[in-house]
Amino acid sequence: MAEPVKVRRPTDQEGQQLQKVVRQGSTSSVRYRRAMRLLASAGGNRVPVIARLVQADEDTVRDVIHRLGRPDRLPATYQRTHGVTYFHGCYSVGDDTLWGVNRRRKGTANTLAALRSIRAARPDGAPVHVILDNLSAHNGKKIRRWAKNNDVHLCFTPTNTSWANPIEAHFGPLRQFTLANSNHPNHPAQTRELHSYLRWRNANARHPDVLAAQRKERARLRSEKGVRWGGRKLRIAA
Repeated sequence: MAEPVKVRRPTDQEGQQLQKVVRQGSTSSVRYRRAMRLLASAGGNRVPVIARLVQADEDTVRDVIHRLGRPDRLPATYQRTHGVTYFHGCYSVGDDTLWGVNRRRKGTANTLAALRSIRAARPDGAPVHVILDNLSAHNGKKIRRWAKNNDVHLCFTPTNTSWANPIEAHFGPLRQFTLANSNHPNHPAQTRELHSYLRWRNANARHPDVLAAQRKERARLRSEKGVRWGGRKLRIAA
């Protein structure tokens, strides 16, 4: 029988910091709940008990416990001796697929390359709606002209509402699995790790039956509201 998961014994300094967070509270609910999980585990409580205490799933509790036992490493952006790169990501809501490339800079050319990859993913010529933020590199004349000629409809999120873009929910896991607590020697190594995650993630995408049910539900909601994307009312046949 496997040994129960439990946190290593915290150092005196770590224990004092955790107790301070719990006793005095914290402006971050994530930090407060993490401290409670670690203290509960250090006190001899098992994972199922801790999960009920902090109202979290058991896998999350185990992950927090394992992290305390890992040695501290330099973050991926330490000193940034090689500069920074930008991930140009694309997400297909219909088949739950995520892809993208790392670029040295943002710009119209890179945005256009991403849009072309999206268009290529639908070779049947069906209209494609792309949700993206209103960055100036996303709405230049060249991009708008290309989109019009290729039946691609650009849907820009309002200012400060990038969270409304469905792809945003997938950036958190991507950062966690490829950047968090990492120390890649250079950008090519970081990019290989990123694409390795993307291959794994797409190989474990949602089941086709789940995707079909989601499409059906979205269609039902649109029909009930009686509007198309963009807020235009549906025409009622005579």
